[in-house]
Amino acid sequence: MISSLLFGNTRGLAFYDFPYELNFILSLAGIFYIIALYKFIKQYGVKPLWVKVSLYIVLVAPLALLVLMNPTIGQVEKTVTGPHGDNTLGMSFALIPIYFLIIKLLSQNEFKARWNILWITPLFFYIISVLYRSFIGELTYNQEWFFQYLTLLYVPLLYRWYKDAKIEKFAKLALLISIASFLFVDIEGNILFIPEIRWLFHRNDLIVAHAHLAMGISVFFMVISMFVSHIKELQTLRFYSFYLFGLIGIFTVLSLSGFVQAGVLNASIHNFWIARTIFGIFAFLSVLAFVNMKFKLTNLQKYNLFGFLNDGLGGVFLILLASFIYPSLNFSFEGKYEYIVFAFVSMTGLIHFLALKYKEYESILTKLTVFIRVFISSLFFSLYTAGTLEIVALFISAFDISMVVFYLLYFYKKEQLCKN
Repeated sequence: MISSLLFGNTRGLAFYDFPYELNFILSLAGIFYIIALYKFIKQYGVKPLWVKVSLYIVLVAPLALLVLMNPTIGQVEKTVTGPHGDNTLGMSFALIPIYFLIIKLLSQNEFKARWNILWITPLFFYIISVLYRSFIGELTYNQEWFFQYLTLLYVPLLYRWYKDAKIEKFAKLALLISIASFLFVDIEGNILFIPEIRWLFHRNDLIVAHAHLAMGISVFFMVISMFVSHIKELQTLRFYSFYLFGLIGIFTVLSLSGFVQAGVLNASIHNFWIARTIFGIFAFLSVLAFVNMKFKLTNLQKYNLFGFLNDGLGGVFLILLASFIYPSLNFSFEGKYEYIVFAFVSMTGLIHFLALKYKEYESILTKLTVFIRVFISSLFFSLYTAGTLEIVALFISAFDISMVVFYLLYFYKKEQLCKN
């Protein structure tokens, strides 16, 4: 999906804008969840309601995905013309059973969901909207308005569930951040549906900011809440500070950019995008919470770390920014074979990372990178001398053969001496 979006293989949708065929891969992935859940359910003599709910969700989800994403009868295809209240209702409802299951899983007391009418009502009307759109026709704006505002029923529902559950400190904090973000997005989405501003902001940076908050904070911390009690690095303020500062900063500057695009503010959108990149770096720095700086690397580990940073991260960096960097350096860029090269480079970096992570396979994985570099170096040198590729090919060849020579001089000889 990332590759399809990156290379422009899209359908022009407002969201989920990738080829429909990829949804079959997502549906097949659901089979693994069905198998795992079935094995888990077998442990119960009498199946609780929450177990039955989770089973039904997993069974229905793959088929529902294919129907809703279908170009002919699906709902997502219709969002090309604008936001739809019933689509928002359905997407919001998708998170409600997940919240229920997570709260049930984390609760240290006997959790019993109350106020169930607040999720049953939106579900009932969403099913009606799907059937109506699929077999009768389009909804009127007033009908969509009604479906949109049914999402507000989730606000008191999640509050009630959160207050009723007794959850461990850090898990409860992560869940609170997730729910608070979800409710904010829910309310903001209803405000954006007001007729006077609905089309003013549709599909501009304010909507992108809205999605960042929904996925980057609400869904992300929903997942975090399940594992925070078992991962000590998540039980520090350093992680939350960096990540939330970055994501909230992204949300703020993109929202302001949306107001500029809508003609409400007069400012430079370019500056807001620069700020968005800076805040993105802060969000990325949250991974430092998982890094233990008190380590000592062997020379071979340093070699693999350098290979990972250069090839692994460098390859991803080029995939994202080569279309800008190459012309800036007066290199030609076709945007075709180059991406294949960058992907191959990234995989070499991944092998270096595996060699760094798994000590028992360090030697064989490092040798594998050497064989790959010999092959790549000779190939690019031949293409350069044949005039097929430009000077960049010579740089790649020189770098790879340098890594090979360095390994042979400083590591391979020592390994042989140790064996002898």
